[in-house]
Amino acid sequence: MGMRFDPALIAGIAREITSRWEGRRVGSLALHRDPREAWLAFPEAQGPDRALGFLLHPTRGYVVGADRVPASPTGNVREIAFRRLYLGGAWAPPDQRLLVLDLGPRSAAGSDRDPAFQLVVELHTNQWNAIHVQGGSQRIEAVLWPRTAGGRVLRPGVVYASPEGARRWSDELPTAAEWSELLASVAHGARRDLLLRSVAWTSSLNVDWILGGAAGTDPRDDPEDSLNRYLAIRAASGPGDGGWLVGPGGTQPYPVRLTADAPPAGGLLRAMTEAARPWATPSPGSDAEGDKAAREVDAESRHLERRLRKRIRSLERRRAALERQLDGESPDELRERGHLLLARQAEVPKGAKGATLEGFDGEPVSIDLDPRRDAVQNAEIYYDRARRRDRAARSIPPRIERTTAALTGLQLALDTLAETGPTEEIRALVGGEQAPASRGGREEEALPYRRYRSSGGLEIRVGRSARGNDELTFRHSAPEDVWLHARQAAGAHVILRWGRREQNPPHRDLSEAAILAATFSESRHSGTVAVDWTRRKYVRKPRKAAAGAVLPERVSTLFVTPNPDLASRLDPEA
Repeated sequence: MGMRFDPALIAGIAREITSRWEGRRVGSLALHRDPREAWLAFPEAQGPDRALGFLLHPTRGYVVGADRVPASPTGNVREIAFRRLYLGGAWAPPDQRLLVLDLGPRSAAGSDRDPAFQLVVELHTNQWNAIHVQGGSQRIEAVLWPRTAGGRVLRPGVVYASPEGARRWSDELPTAAEWSELLASVAHGARRDLLLRSVAWTSSLNVDWILGGAAGTDPRDDPEDSLNRYLAIRAASGPGDGGWLVGPGGTQPYPVRLTADAPPAGGLLRAMTEAARPWATPSPGSDAEGDKAAREVDAESRHLERRLRKRIRSLERRRAALERQLDGESPDELRERGHLLLARQAEVPKGAKGATLEGFDGEPVSIDLDPRRDAVQNAEIYYDRARRRDRAARSIPPRIERTTAALTGLQLALDTLAETGPTEEIRALVGGEQAPASRGGREEEALPYRRYRSSGGLEIRVGRSARGNDELTFRHSAPEDVWLHARQAAGAHVILRWGRREQNPPHRDLSEAAILAATFSESRHSGTVAVDWTRRKYVRKPRKAAAGAVLPERVSTLFVTPNPDLASRLDPEA
Protein backbone atom coordinates (compact mmCIF):
# COMPACT_ATOMS: atom_id res chain seq x y z
CA MET A 1 0.00 0.00 0.00
CA GLY A 2 0.93 3.65 -0.23
CA MET A 3 0.56 6.56 2.13
CA ARG A 4 -2.15 7.11 4.73
CA PHE A 5 -3.05 10.79 4.80
CA ASP A 6 -4.58 12.80 7.62
CA PRO A 7 -5.30 16.55 8.08
CA ALA A 8 -2.00 17.28 9.87
CA LEU A 9 0.07 15.54 7.19
CA ILE A 10 -1.78 17.30 4.37
CA ALA A 11 -1.34 20.68 6.05
CA GLY A 12 2.40 20.01 6.29
CA ILE A 13 2.53 19.01 2.61
CA ALA A 14 0.66 22.20 1.65
CA ARG A 15 3.19 24.39 3.40
CA GLU A 16 6.13 22.58 1.85
CA ILE A 17 4.59 23.00 -1.61
CA THR A 18 4.12 26.71 -0.92
CA SER A 19 7.70 27.11 0.26
CA ARG A 20 9.10 25.40 -2.88
CA TRP A 21 6.80 26.48 -5.70
CA GLU A 22 4.93 29.64 -4.66
CA GLY A 23 5.24 32.32 -7.34
CA ARG A 24 6.58 29.91 -9.99
CA ARG A 25 4.96 29.82 -13.42
CA VAL A 26 2.83 26.76 -14.13
CA GLY A 27 3.14 25.53 -17.69
CA SER A 28 0.56 22.75 -17.77
CA LEU A 29 -1.53 20.23 -15.90
CA ALA A 30 -1.37 16.61 -17.11
CA LEU A 31 -4.01 14.12 -15.97
CA HIS A 32 -2.80 10.56 -16.58
CA ARG A 33 -6.06 8.63 -16.42
CA ASP A 34 -4.80 5.02 -16.36
CA PRO A 35 -2.11 5.22 -13.67
CA ARG A 36 -4.17 7.91 -11.89
CA GLU A 37 -1.54 10.62 -11.69
CA ALA A 38 -1.80 14.40 -11.89
CA TRP A 39 1.30 16.46 -12.78
CA LEU A 40 1.96 20.20 -12.72
CA ALA A 41 4.86 21.36 -14.86
CA PHE A 42 7.03 24.33 -13.80
CA PRO A 43 9.14 25.00 -16.93
CA GLU A 44 11.28 27.73 -15.40
CA ALA A 45 12.29 25.71 -12.33
CA GLN A 46 15.39 23.55 -12.00
CA GLY A 47 16.06 19.95 -10.95
CA PRO A 48 13.40 18.19 -8.89
CA ASP A 49 11.31 21.37 -8.79
CA ARG A 50 10.41 21.20 -12.48
CA ALA A 51 7.39 18.96 -11.84
CA LEU A 52 5.02 18.34 -8.94
CA GLY A 53 3.23 15.01 -9.10
CA PHE A 54 0.28 13.50 -7.27
CA LEU A 55 0.34 9.71 -7.53
CA LEU A 56 -3.27 8.80 -6.73
CA HIS A 57 -3.55 5.16 -7.70
CA PRO A 58 -5.36 3.26 -4.87
CA THR A 59 -2.26 1.09 -4.31
CA ARG A 60 0.11 4.05 -3.90
CA GLY A 61 -0.66 7.63 -2.91
CA TYR A 62 2.28 10.05 -2.87
CA VAL A 63 3.06 13.71 -3.50
CA VAL A 64 6.44 13.98 -5.21
CA GLY A 65 8.81 16.37 -6.92
CA ALA A 66 10.54 15.40 -10.18
CA ASP A 67 12.83 16.83 -12.84
CA ARG A 68 10.21 16.23 -15.55
CA VAL A 69 6.63 15.18 -16.14
CA PRO A 70 6.76 11.46 -17.02
CA ALA A 71 5.06 10.13 -20.12
CA SER A 72 1.80 8.25 -19.69
CA PRO A 73 2.33 4.49 -20.20
CA THR A 74 -0.97 4.18 -22.09
CA GLY A 75 -1.34 7.56 -23.75
CA ASN A 76 -4.66 8.07 -21.96
CA VAL A 77 -3.82 11.55 -20.77
CA ARG A 78 -5.43 14.95 -20.83
CA GLU A 79 -3.00 17.85 -20.88
CA ILE A 80 -4.16 21.39 -20.12
CA ALA A 81 -1.74 24.14 -21.12
CA PHE A 82 -1.67 27.39 -19.14
CA ARG A 83 -0.64 30.88 -20.15
CA ARG A 84 0.66 33.31 -17.55
CA LEU A 85 -0.53 31.26 -14.60
CA TYR A 86 1.49 31.04 -11.40
CA LEU A 87 1.16 29.01 -8.23
CA GLY A 88 -0.27 31.38 -5.67
CA GLY A 89 0.17 28.87 -2.87
CA ALA A 90 -1.14 25.61 -1.46
CA TRP A 91 -3.40 25.21 1.54
CA ALA A 92 -5.54 22.63 3.32
CA PRO A 93 -9.04 23.36 4.71
CA PRO A 94 -9.14 22.83 8.48
CA ASP A 95 -9.55 19.18 9.48
CA GLN A 96 -10.07 17.89 5.95
CA ARG A 97 -8.15 15.54 3.71
CA LEU A 98 -8.05 18.08 0.89
CA LEU A 99 -5.08 19.80 -0.69
CA VAL A 100 -5.87 22.97 -2.67
CA LEU A 101 -3.42 24.67 -5.05
CA ASP A 102 -4.32 28.21 -6.20
CA LEU A 103 -3.39 29.09 -9.79
CA GLY A 104 -3.65 32.65 -11.04
CA PRO A 105 -1.86 35.61 -12.69
CA ARG A 106 1.20 36.98 -10.95
CA SER A 107 -0.63 40.23 -10.15
CA ALA A 108 -3.18 38.31 -8.06
CA ALA A 109 -0.57 36.88 -5.73
CA GLY A 110 -1.21 37.98 -2.17
CA SER A 111 -4.52 39.70 -3.06
CA ASP A 112 -8.01 38.86 -1.83
CA ARG A 113 -9.23 38.01 -5.31
CA ASP A 114 -10.29 34.46 -6.11
CA PRO A 115 -7.62 32.54 -8.04
CA ALA A 116 -8.32 31.95 -11.71
CA PHE A 117 -8.17 28.19 -11.20
CA GLN A 118 -7.60 25.67 -8.45
CA LEU A 119 -6.30 22.13 -8.43
CA VAL A 120 -8.10 20.28 -5.63
CA VAL A 121 -6.48 17.00 -4.59
CA GLU A 122 -8.75 14.75 -2.52
CA LEU A 123 -6.81 12.43 -0.24
CA HIS A 124 -9.49 10.71 1.82
CA THR A 125 -9.11 6.91 1.91
CA ASN A 126 -8.78 5.14 -1.44
CA GLN A 127 -10.98 7.68 -3.23
CA TRP A 128 -7.96 9.82 -4.13
CA ASN A 129 -8.70 12.22 -6.96
CA ALA A 130 -7.59 15.48 -8.60
CA ILE A 131 -10.12 18.07 -9.78
CA HIS A 132 -9.34 21.16 -11.88
CA VAL A 133 -11.91 23.89 -11.10
CA GLN A 134 -12.52 27.53 -11.92
CA GLY A 135 -11.58 29.75 -9.02
CA GLY A 136 -14.73 31.86 -8.73
CA SER A 137 -17.61 29.67 -9.90
CA GLN A 138 -15.99 26.41 -8.72
CA ARG A 139 -17.17 24.77 -11.95
CA ILE A 140 -15.23 21.60 -12.70
CA GLU A 141 -13.04 21.95 -15.81
CA ALA A 142 -11.46 18.51 -15.69
CA VAL A 143 -11.26 15.62 -13.28
CA LEU A 144 -8.76 12.79 -13.06
CA TRP A 145 -11.36 10.18 -12.07
CA PRO A 146 -14.94 11.15 -13.09
CA ARG A 147 -17.34 9.57 -10.63
CA THR A 148 -20.25 9.98 -8.25
CA ALA A 149 -19.59 9.31 -4.56
CA GLY A 150 -21.27 10.21 -1.30
CA GLY A 151 -23.90 12.30 -3.07
CA ARG A 152 -21.22 14.37 -4.85
CA VAL A 153 -20.87 14.44 -8.64
CA LEU A 154 -17.29 14.82 -9.86
CA ARG A 155 -17.61 15.47 -13.59
CA PRO A 156 -16.74 18.37 -15.92
CA GLY A 157 -19.35 21.13 -16.01
CA VAL A 158 -20.65 20.45 -12.49
CA VAL A 159 -20.06 22.84 -9.59
CA TYR A 160 -17.50 21.26 -7.30
CA ALA A 161 -18.72 20.40 -3.79
CA SER A 162 -16.05 19.38 -1.32
CA PRO A 163 -16.74 16.88 1.45
CA GLU A 164 -17.33 18.69 4.71
CA GLY A 165 -16.24 17.74 8.19
CA ALA A 166 -17.96 18.66 11.43
CA ARG A 167 -15.54 17.74 14.19
CA ARG A 168 -14.87 19.92 17.20
CA TRP A 169 -12.02 22.46 17.30
CA SER A 170 -11.34 22.48 13.57
CA ASP A 171 -10.37 26.18 13.74
CA GLU A 172 -10.04 27.18 17.39
CA LEU A 173 -7.89 25.46 20.02
CA PRO A 174 -9.35 23.75 23.09
CA THR A 175 -8.73 25.18 26.53
CA ALA A 176 -7.27 22.99 29.25
CA ALA A 177 -10.68 22.89 30.98
CA GLU A 178 -12.49 21.87 27.77
CA TRP A 179 -9.96 19.13 27.05
CA SER A 180 -10.13 17.72 30.59
CA GLU A 181 -13.93 17.79 30.50
CA LEU A 182 -13.93 15.93 27.18
CA LEU A 183 -11.61 13.15 28.40
CA ALA A 184 -13.49 12.86 31.67
CA SER A 185 -16.78 12.30 29.84
CA VAL A 186 -15.85 8.71 28.86
CA ALA A 187 -13.92 5.79 30.29
CA HIS A 188 -10.22 5.38 29.50
CA GLY A 189 -10.78 2.69 26.89
CA ALA A 190 -13.35 4.78 24.99
CA ARG A 191 -11.19 7.89 24.60
CA ARG A 192 -9.55 6.79 21.37
CA ASP A 193 -12.91 6.37 19.62
CA LEU A 194 -14.17 9.63 21.13
CA LEU A 195 -11.28 11.65 19.73
CA LEU A 196 -11.42 10.03 16.30
CA ARG A 197 -15.15 10.66 16.11
CA SER A 198 -15.40 14.18 17.49
CA VAL A 199 -12.03 15.98 17.70
CA ALA A 200 -10.56 17.73 14.66
CA TRP A 201 -7.05 16.91 13.44
CA THR A 202 -7.00 13.47 15.04
CA SER A 203 -6.50 10.30 13.00
CA SER A 204 -5.47 6.69 13.37
CA LEU A 205 -1.90 7.85 12.74
CA ASN A 206 -1.67 10.18 15.71
CA VAL A 207 -4.47 9.44 18.20
CA ASP A 208 -2.55 6.88 20.27
CA TRP A 209 0.42 9.21 20.55
CA ILE A 210 -1.86 12.12 21.52
CA LEU A 211 -3.58 10.16 24.28
CA GLY A 212 -0.50 8.44 25.68
CA GLY A 213 -1.42 7.25 29.17
CA ALA A 214 -4.94 8.64 28.81
CA ALA A 215 -5.80 6.13 26.08
CA GLY A 216 -6.78 3.46 28.57
CA THR A 217 -3.71 1.20 28.31
CA ASP A 218 -2.13 2.98 31.25
CA PRO A 219 -3.99 3.74 34.51
CA ARG A 220 -2.51 7.23 34.70
CA ASP A 221 -4.78 10.18 33.96
CA ASP A 222 -2.80 12.86 32.13
CA PRO A 223 -5.16 15.22 30.26
CA GLU A 224 -2.60 18.04 30.40
CA ASP A 225 0.09 15.93 28.73
CA SER A 226 -2.32 14.69 26.06
CA LEU A 227 -3.45 18.26 25.38
CA ASN A 228 0.16 19.33 24.89
CA ARG A 229 0.67 16.49 22.41
CA TYR A 230 -2.54 17.43 20.61
CA LEU A 231 -1.39 21.05 20.34
CA ALA A 232 1.96 19.79 19.01
CA ILE A 233 0.11 18.05 16.18
CA ARG A 234 -1.76 21.28 15.42
CA ALA A 235 1.44 23.34 15.46
CA ALA A 236 3.57 20.96 13.42
CA SER A 237 1.96 21.47 10.03
CA GLY A 238 4.71 23.71 8.66
CA PRO A 239 7.81 22.81 6.65
CA GLY A 240 10.37 20.80 8.54
CA ASP A 241 12.16 17.53 8.77
CA GLY A 242 9.29 15.55 10.26
CA GLY A 243 9.89 11.93 11.15
CA TRP A 244 9.20 8.41 10.04
CA LEU A 245 6.43 6.32 11.56
CA VAL A 246 4.97 2.90 10.97
CA GLY A 247 1.45 3.46 9.68
CA PRO A 248 -1.32 1.15 8.40
CA GLY A 249 0.30 1.06 4.96
CA GLY A 250 3.88 0.63 6.17
CA THR A 251 6.62 3.11 7.02
CA GLN A 252 5.80 6.66 5.98
CA PRO A 253 6.82 10.25 6.80
CA TYR A 254 4.83 12.38 9.22
CA PRO A 255 5.18 16.04 10.29
CA VAL A 256 5.75 15.04 13.94
CA ARG A 257 8.28 12.52 15.28
CA LEU A 258 5.88 10.37 17.30
CA THR A 259 8.60 8.23 18.88
CA ALA A 260 11.91 9.31 20.36
CA ASP A 261 13.83 6.92 18.14
CA ALA A 262 12.04 7.90 14.92
CA PRO A 263 14.66 9.01 12.37
CA PRO A 264 14.13 12.44 10.79
CA ALA A 265 12.42 12.35 7.41
CA GLY A 266 14.34 15.31 5.96
CA GLY A 267 11.14 16.95 4.70
CA LEU A 268 7.81 15.40 3.81
CA LEU A 269 8.00 15.75 0.02
CA ARG A 270 11.58 14.56 -0.14
CA ALA A 271 10.70 11.53 1.98
CA MET A 272 7.65 10.71 -0.13
CA THR A 273 9.63 11.08 -3.32
CA GLU A 274 12.13 8.54 -2.02
CA ALA A 275 9.38 6.23 -0.77
CA ALA A 276 7.59 6.39 -4.14
CA ARG A 277 10.59 5.20 -6.18
CA PRO A 278 9.85 1.47 -5.71
CA TRP A 279 6.31 2.18 -6.89
CA ALA A 280 7.00 2.82 -10.53
CA THR A 281 4.09 3.78 -12.74
CA PRO A 282 2.04 0.57 -13.06
CA SER A 283 1.65 -1.34 -16.28
CA PRO A 284 -1.44 -0.53 -18.35
CA GLY A 285 -3.46 -3.47 -17.08
CA SER A 286 -2.74 -2.97 -13.40
CA ASP A 287 -5.25 -0.17 -12.97
CA ALA A 288 -8.03 -2.75 -12.99
CA GLU A 289 -6.95 -3.75 -9.49
CA GLY A 290 -7.20 -0.14 -8.36
CA ASP A 291 -10.60 0.25 -9.99
CA LYS A 292 -11.81 -2.89 -8.21
CA ALA A 293 -10.52 -1.60 -4.87
CA ALA A 294 -12.15 1.77 -5.45
CA ARG A 295 -15.46 0.15 -6.44
CA GLU A 296 -15.40 -1.88 -3.26
CA VAL A 297 -14.78 1.27 -1.22
CA ASP A 298 -17.70 2.95 -2.99
CA ALA A 299 -19.96 -0.07 -2.38
CA GLU A 300 -19.08 -0.15 1.30
CA SER A 301 -19.59 3.62 1.60
CA ARG A 302 -23.10 3.27 0.18
CA HIS A 303 -23.75 0.30 2.45
CA LEU A 304 -22.59 2.21 5.53
CA GLU A 305 -24.66 5.25 4.52
CA ARG A 306 -27.78 3.08 4.31
CA ARG A 307 -27.03 1.47 7.67
CA LEU A 308 -26.37 4.83 9.32
CA ARG A 309 -29.61 6.31 7.98
CA LYS A 310 -31.51 3.22 9.13
CA ARG A 311 -30.02 3.50 12.63
CA ILE A 312 -30.80 7.22 12.73
CA ARG A 313 -34.46 6.61 11.79
CA SER A 314 -34.69 3.87 14.41
CA LEU A 315 -33.25 6.07 17.15
CA GLU A 316 -35.47 8.97 16.15
CA ARG A 317 -38.51 6.72 16.51
CA ARG A 318 -37.18 5.49 19.87
CA ARG A 319 -36.66 9.03 21.13
CA ALA A 320 -40.14 10.07 19.99
CA ALA A 321 -41.65 7.06 21.77
CA LEU A 322 -39.77 7.92 24.96
CA GLU A 323 -40.89 11.53 24.77
CA ARG A 324 -44.50 10.41 24.35
CA GLN A 325 -44.20 8.45 27.58
CA LEU A 326 -43.47 11.70 29.40
CA ASP A 327 -46.56 13.41 27.97
CA GLY A 328 -49.92 13.38 29.72
CA GLU A 329 -51.03 13.81 33.28
CA SER A 330 -48.56 14.22 36.10
CA PRO A 331 -48.21 11.63 38.90
CA ASP A 332 -49.72 14.13 41.39
CA GLU A 333 -52.83 14.54 39.24
CA LEU A 334 -53.26 10.77 39.00
CA ARG A 335 -52.83 10.30 42.77
CA GLU A 336 -55.33 13.07 43.43
CA ARG A 337 -57.93 11.19 41.37
CA GLY A 338 -57.23 8.08 43.43
CA HIS A 339 -57.63 10.03 46.67
CA LEU A 340 -60.87 11.56 45.37
CA LEU A 341 -62.33 8.17 44.45
CA LEU A 342 -61.62 6.84 47.96
CA ALA A 343 -63.01 9.97 49.60
CA ARG A 344 -66.20 9.96 47.45
CA GLN A 345 -66.83 6.20 47.17
CA ALA A 346 -70.52 6.56 47.87
CA GLU A 347 -70.93 9.02 45.00
CA VAL A 348 -69.36 6.75 42.36
CA PRO A 349 -72.10 4.98 40.38
CA LYS A 350 -71.58 1.25 39.82
CA GLY A 351 -70.79 0.12 36.28
CA ALA A 352 -70.20 3.68 35.06
CA LYS A 353 -67.50 4.55 32.55
CA GLY A 354 -66.94 7.89 34.21
CA ALA A 355 -68.02 10.19 37.00
CA THR A 356 -67.87 13.88 37.88
CA LEU A 357 -66.97 14.43 41.53
CA GLU A 358 -66.41 17.53 43.62
CA GLY A 359 -62.68 18.05 43.99
CA PHE A 360 -60.88 18.95 47.19
CA ASP A 361 -60.76 22.57 46.03
CA GLY A 362 -64.50 22.63 45.37
CA GLU A 363 -64.20 22.42 41.60
CA PRO A 364 -65.80 19.53 39.66
CA VAL A 365 -63.40 16.82 38.45
CA SER A 366 -64.23 14.39 35.63
CA ILE A 367 -62.76 10.91 36.20
CA ASP A 368 -62.67 8.01 33.74
CA LEU A 369 -63.60 4.66 35.27
CA ASP A 370 -63.36 0.97 34.47
CA PRO A 371 -67.02 -0.11 34.67
CA ARG A 372 -65.99 -3.64 35.73
CA ARG A 373 -64.40 -2.35 38.94
CA ASP A 374 -65.66 -0.51 42.03
CA ALA A 375 -64.41 2.83 43.34
CA VAL A 376 -61.58 1.34 45.44
CA GLN A 377 -60.28 -0.77 42.57
CA ASN A 378 -60.42 2.21 40.21
CA ALA A 379 -58.48 4.22 42.79
CA GLU A 380 -55.79 1.51 42.79
CA ILE A 381 -55.58 1.82 39.00
CA TYR A 382 -54.86 5.53 39.34
CA TYR A 383 -52.27 4.90 42.07
CA ASP A 384 -50.56 2.31 39.87
CA ARG A 385 -50.49 4.74 36.94
CA ALA A 386 -48.99 7.39 39.22
CA ARG A 387 -46.24 4.99 40.31
CA ARG A 388 -45.45 4.17 36.68
CA ARG A 389 -45.33 7.87 35.83
CA ASP A 390 -42.93 8.42 38.74
CA ARG A 391 -40.65 5.68 37.45
CA ALA A 392 -40.85 7.08 33.94
CA ALA A 393 -39.97 10.57 35.17
CA ARG A 394 -36.82 9.13 36.76
CA SER A 395 -35.73 6.68 34.07
CA ILE A 396 -36.82 8.11 30.73
CA PRO A 397 -34.95 11.48 30.64
CA PRO A 398 -31.53 9.73 30.95
CA ARG A 399 -32.59 7.32 28.20
CA ILE A 400 -33.62 10.24 26.00
CA GLU A 401 -30.25 11.86 26.69
CA ARG A 402 -28.37 8.67 25.75
CA THR A 403 -30.46 8.27 22.61
CA THR A 404 -29.81 11.88 21.62
CA ALA A 405 -26.06 11.40 22.15
CA ALA A 406 -26.13 8.26 19.99
CA LEU A 407 -28.06 10.17 17.31
CA THR A 408 -25.46 12.92 17.38
CA GLY A 409 -22.66 10.40 16.85
CA LEU A 410 -24.50 8.71 13.99
CA GLN A 411 -25.30 12.01 12.29
CA LEU A 412 -21.66 13.08 12.62
CA ALA A 413 -20.53 9.80 11.07
CA LEU A 414 -23.01 10.27 8.22
CA ASP A 415 -21.84 13.84 7.63
CA THR A 416 -18.17 12.84 7.48
CA LEU A 417 -18.48 9.49 5.67
CA ALA A 418 -17.92 11.12 2.28
CA GLU A 419 -14.71 12.68 3.57
CA THR A 420 -13.24 9.80 5.54
CA GLY A 421 -14.62 6.84 3.63
CA PRO A 422 -15.27 3.55 5.45
CA THR A 423 -13.44 3.37 8.77
CA GLU A 424 -13.50 0.99 11.72
CA GLU A 425 -15.11 3.74 13.82
CA ILE A 426 -18.02 4.16 11.38
CA ARG A 427 -18.41 0.39 10.99
CA ALA A 428 -18.59 0.10 14.78
CA LEU A 429 -21.45 2.60 14.90
CA VAL A 430 -23.59 0.33 12.73
CA GLY A 431 -22.73 -2.81 14.67
CA GLY A 432 -19.49 -3.74 12.97
CA GLU A 433 -21.15 -5.05 9.80
CA GLN A 434 -19.30 -4.54 6.54
CA ALA A 435 -20.78 -4.61 3.08
CA PRO A 436 -20.46 -8.02 1.43
CA ALA A 437 -17.56 -8.09 -1.00
CA SER A 438 -18.50 -8.25 -4.66
CA ARG A 439 -17.28 -10.70 -7.27
CA GLY A 440 -18.35 -10.62 -10.88
CA GLY A 441 -20.99 -8.01 -10.08
CA ARG A 442 -22.72 -10.27 -7.53
CA GLU A 443 -22.52 -10.09 -3.75
CA GLU A 444 -20.92 -13.00 -1.96
CA GLU A 445 -22.86 -14.48 0.90
CA ALA A 446 -21.94 -12.76 4.16
CA LEU A 447 -21.20 -14.65 7.34
CA PRO A 448 -24.41 -15.45 9.25
CA TYR A 449 -23.10 -13.59 12.29
CA ARG A 450 -21.37 -10.43 13.43
CA ARG A 451 -18.10 -10.80 15.32
CA TYR A 452 -17.03 -8.81 18.38
CA ARG A 453 -14.11 -9.02 20.78
CA SER A 454 -14.89 -8.89 24.51
CA SER A 455 -12.90 -6.83 26.99
CA GLY A 456 -11.07 -10.03 27.94
CA GLY A 457 -10.22 -10.81 24.32
CA LEU A 458 -12.81 -13.55 23.73
CA GLU A 459 -14.65 -13.72 20.42
CA ILE A 460 -18.41 -13.09 20.55
CA ARG A 461 -20.60 -14.07 17.59
CA VAL A 462 -24.06 -12.54 17.16
CA GLY A 463 -26.54 -14.06 14.71
CA ARG A 464 -27.83 -11.77 11.95
CA SER A 465 -31.24 -13.40 11.28
CA ALA A 466 -33.39 -16.39 12.16
CA ARG A 467 -31.62 -18.56 9.59
CA GLY A 468 -28.34 -17.00 10.63
CA ASN A 469 -29.08 -18.05 14.22
CA ASP A 470 -29.41 -21.67 13.13
CA GLU A 471 -26.22 -21.44 11.09
CA LEU A 472 -24.33 -19.86 13.97
CA THR A 473 -25.54 -22.26 16.64
CA PHE A 474 -25.13 -25.53 14.75
CA ARG A 475 -22.41 -24.85 12.17
CA HIS A 476 -20.26 -22.00 13.47
CA SER A 477 -19.72 -22.96 17.10
CA ALA A 478 -18.08 -25.68 19.17
CA PRO A 479 -19.80 -27.93 21.74
CA GLU A 480 -18.15 -26.24 24.74
CA ASP A 481 -18.86 -22.67 23.54
CA VAL A 482 -21.36 -20.65 25.56
CA TRP A 483 -24.76 -20.07 23.92
CA LEU A 484 -26.91 -17.09 25.01
CA HIS A 485 -30.36 -15.77 24.13
CA ALA A 486 -32.80 -13.23 25.60
CA ARG A 487 -35.55 -15.12 27.41
CA GLN A 488 -39.05 -15.05 25.87
CA ALA A 489 -38.07 -12.54 23.21
CA ALA A 490 -37.22 -12.84 19.55
CA GLY A 491 -33.60 -11.98 18.94
CA ALA A 492 -30.11 -13.05 18.05
CA HIS A 493 -28.41 -16.23 19.17
CA VAL A 494 -25.07 -15.28 20.70
CA ILE A 495 -22.03 -17.54 20.94
CA LEU A 496 -19.18 -16.76 23.32
CA ARG A 497 -16.19 -18.75 22.07
CA TRP A 498 -14.75 -20.62 25.02
CA GLY A 499 -13.99 -24.34 24.61
CA ARG A 500 -13.02 -25.18 28.21
CA ARG A 501 -15.11 -27.95 29.71
CA GLU A 502 -13.92 -27.63 33.30
CA GLN A 503 -14.61 -23.94 33.92
CA ASN A 504 -16.94 -21.16 32.87
CA PRO A 505 -15.73 -17.99 31.13
CA PRO A 506 -14.90 -14.87 33.19
CA HIS A 507 -17.99 -13.08 34.47
CA ARG A 508 -17.13 -9.84 32.66
CA ASP A 509 -16.89 -11.52 29.24
CA LEU A 510 -20.05 -13.52 29.91
CA SER A 511 -21.92 -10.36 30.95
CA GLU A 512 -20.82 -8.51 27.80
CA ALA A 513 -22.07 -11.39 25.65
CA ALA A 514 -25.36 -11.32 27.58
CA ILE A 515 -25.70 -7.55 27.04
CA LEU A 516 -25.23 -8.08 23.30
CA ALA A 517 -27.90 -10.80 23.37
CA ALA A 518 -30.29 -8.38 25.09
CA THR A 519 -29.36 -5.49 22.77
CA PHE A 520 -29.94 -7.58 19.63
CA SER A 521 -33.38 -8.74 20.77
CA GLU A 522 -36.90 -7.35 20.83
CA SER A 523 -36.36 -6.57 24.54
CA ARG A 524 -33.70 -4.00 23.68
CA HIS A 525 -35.86 -1.15 25.02
CA SER A 526 -36.52 -2.80 28.39
CA GLY A 527 -34.77 -1.72 31.54
CA THR A 528 -33.69 -5.23 32.58
CA VAL A 529 -33.61 -8.35 30.40
CA ALA A 530 -33.27 -11.97 31.46
CA VAL A 531 -30.68 -13.71 29.27
CA ASP A 532 -30.42 -17.51 29.38
CA TRP A 533 -27.08 -19.18 28.77
CA THR A 534 -25.77 -22.70 28.55
CA ARG A 535 -23.14 -24.72 26.73
CA ARG A 536 -23.86 -25.00 23.03
CA LYS A 537 -23.89 -28.81 23.28
CA TYR A 538 -27.04 -28.53 25.40
CA VAL A 539 -28.98 -26.70 22.65
CA ARG A 540 -31.03 -28.81 20.25
CA LYS A 541 -33.27 -28.14 17.28
CA PRO A 542 -36.76 -29.75 17.39
CA ARG A 543 -37.94 -31.45 14.24
CA LYS A 544 -39.85 -29.15 11.87
CA ALA A 545 -39.18 -26.17 14.13
CA ALA A 546 -39.14 -22.71 12.57
CA ALA A 547 -35.86 -21.04 11.69
CA GLY A 548 -34.10 -19.90 14.84
CA ALA A 549 -36.31 -21.94 17.19
CA VAL A 550 -34.30 -24.14 19.57
CA LEU A 551 -34.63 -25.88 22.95
CA PRO A 552 -31.81 -25.11 25.42
CA GLU A 553 -31.22 -27.30 28.46
CA ARG A 554 -29.25 -26.87 31.73
CA VAL A 555 -29.87 -23.14 31.48
CA SER A 556 -28.54 -20.43 33.79
CA THR A 557 -29.78 -16.84 33.71
CA LEU A 558 -28.16 -13.41 33.82
CA PHE A 559 -30.12 -10.18 34.28
CA VAL A 560 -28.59 -7.35 32.26
CA THR A 561 -29.45 -3.94 30.85
CA PRO A 562 -29.38 -3.56 27.03
CA ASN A 563 -26.65 -1.16 25.91
CA PRO A 564 -26.34 -0.24 22.19
CA ASP A 565 -23.09 1.58 22.93
CA LEU A 566 -21.40 -1.68 23.95
CA ALA A 567 -21.37 -2.92 20.36
CA SER A 568 -19.40 0.20 19.42
CA ARG A 569 -16.83 -0.41 22.14
CA LEU A 570 -16.18 -4.12 21.66
CA ASP A 571 -13.95 -3.82 18.59
CA PRO A 572 -16.28 -5.27 15.91
CA GLU A 573 -14.40 -7.45 13.44
CA ALA A 574 -16.98 -8.18 10.74
